[in-house]
Amino acid sequence: MWLVTGATGFVGYAFLALWKQKHKPFPLRLLVRDPSHPVLKPYLGEVELVKGSLEDGSLLLQAAQGVETILHLAATISFSPHSRQWMYRTNVEGTRHLVNAALERGAEKFIYMSSIAAIGRPKETKTPITEEVMWEDSPYNTYYGYTKYLGEREVWRGQEEGLKVVVLNPGIILGPYLTWEKGSPAFFRMVWRGLSFYPVGTNGFIGVEDVVNAIFTTASAYPQGWGERYVLVAENWRYRQLFETIARELNKKPPTIPLPKELAVAVGWALEYVGRWLGLPAAATRETARTSSADFMYDGTKITRTYPTFAYTPIREVIQQTAKVFLSKYAHPAKR
Repeated sequence: MWLVTGATGFVGYAFLALWKQKHKPFPLRLLVRDPSHPVLKPYLGEVELVKGSLEDGSLLLQAAQGVETILHLAATISFSPHSRQWMYRTNVEGTRHLVNAALERGAEKFIYMSSIAAIGRPKETKTPITEEVMWEDSPYNTYYGYTKYLGEREVWRGQEEGLKVVVLNPGIILGPYLTWEKGSPAFFRMVWRGLSFYPVGTNGFIGVEDVVNAIFTTASAYPQGWGERYVLVAENWRYRQLFETIARELNKKPPTIPLPKELAVAVGWALEYVGRWLGLPAAATRETARTSSADFMYDGTKITRTYPTFAYTPIREVIQQTAKVFLSKYAHPAKR
């Protein structure tokens, strides 16, 4: 039995699809806030649902009863200063509660979906960032990344107390979801509607199906490669290349105006202020402006060295596949 958190999210959506494609290799118990969420509809009667949240420690003890493996996907992702308390409760305290429940109920394995943001972004780096880089204070770190770093510490504490753990640190994950309004799926909607500006930085990217394949690969190879963390990055791309490729696949005009760091930070500050004044989430913030304007390179080869059967999908191919889904599901109203 696996207990999965965050099953209705972006990665959870792809995880459930592959689990079914693999003919349900193990029973699933899903911790969800909303049992009527549309992601769950195709799996009703095939999975066990537990309604609740990571804040409820007693509920987690019940949910972890009889569970062999815990897959912790749930997280709050935000770059707004107003979401910091919420992120801390979910990403740090929620992870602590779940680790404690795993230890209390005797769960054997714990798979934690972290982020490259949790590794930290050094002030200066001339080589690709690997799993060996240690967290350090830097203006390029986000509070989201900080909470995921603290969440990782809870997981490693669980290992010291007897859990078998593996930590996955994906880059920016690309792929389709039920909606295209937030996260990386929104890149496709933005380009479709017309995007003039692009950030000048570089980041690491990976397809969502590769992230899910990494989960199944590490789990099936247990105990080989456990007690480790793995950077999941297929390729490092400039944002300009990313948006140009998306535009080409959607047959749209690509953005042509670079947004320098200083201007990006000023725009982020203004949008953050207006969002605070209106009580709405900002489309960009100072954090997103700083990180998307810098060049960060990641080395995601450790997992391919550890598991020779694991291979990344080229990012161009991921974009092509996602664009096809976008065009069939979103862009053409008659096909919605």
